[in-house]
Amino acid sequence: MPASFDSPGVTGEWIDASTDASPGERGYGRLFVISTGPAGPRTCTLQALEALERVQVLAAPEQQVQLFGDYIAGKPVLFDPWKGLFDFKGKRVWDLGEAERERFQEERFRLRDERVGLIREVLAAGQDFGLLETGNPCLFGPGHWYKEPFDPDEVVIIPGMGCDAAAMAALGQSTIPAHDVRYLVQTSPYSLTVDGRLDRAALEDIARHACTLVLYMALRDTGHVFEALREVLPGDTPCAVVYWAGYPGRQRVLRGRLDCMSADLSEEEEDFMGLLFVGRFLEGKPYEASLNRLGRTRGKVAGAGPADE
Repeated sequence: MPASFDSPGVTGEWIDASTDASPGERGYGRLFVISTGPAGPRTCTLQALEALERVQVLAAPEQQVQLFGDYIAGKPVLFDPWKGLFDFKGKRVWDLGEAERERFQEERFRLRDERVGLIREVLAAGQDFGLLETGNPCLFGPGHWYKEPFDPDEVVIIPGMGCDAAAMAALGQSTIPAHDVRYLVQTSPYSLTVDGRLDRAALEDIARHACTLVLYMALRDTGHVFEALREVLPGDTPCAVVYWAGYPGRQRVLRGRLDCMSADLSEEEEDFMGLLFVGRFLEGKPYEASLNRLGRTRGKVAGAGPADE
């Protein structure tokens, strides 16, 4: 039987949206952060659809309202949760000057607080509120802007498939195990940036170990990204970009090498809806190679002879 949040102070338990106590039974509503997958109902989970059926009020961008129209069924959508959080006066956040960034940050928090107030009103009225989040809500998930002002027992996060899973399926290769790979690193250029430049020390740390590198939000300034990566990785390192991962009719893959990929990407118009992969997993039969290598390494430990790659 699925667990619920009936016990005070108990958090992180499984919530079955179809059988959990109703807001009326509890006396208050909950904020449901609902992963809808990267591309609508086809990459959505049954748990997410149950949560969509359960909640009475929603926040969602227009695209998701259209994609999930059959499941939302005329429920009120109070606001687009991402409008104003990543743009300011018609400009995207990375195009803002220093003075504009300060005003943008103030406006960003003002909007967040105003919208959190609207959500609190819904919960206090004994209704559940659904915040529609694409991909994995806990991996580069902006839904935490709205989740963190609430107590843990006021929030339910409905997990779902991220764009990384859809993109890896599109590539059709094992990211790990793969050859001699020991780590799968998922990050973004923004997270690796110090004083406006990619942190060379952090990149050297990554390059020191055999890893598969997955970079989110890496297409805006590919020239600097690939310049920095070429300083620490061999130029013939395979790489690929999966555009619109999981979207029927829009998903496509661009493959290349580190030393020429930047030029290939300069011809592309899309600079956001793409995930960048870097690593040897893109060549050969990475899973089989890893298992063969592991067997030889174990054989060496057992005294059966040297291990070869």
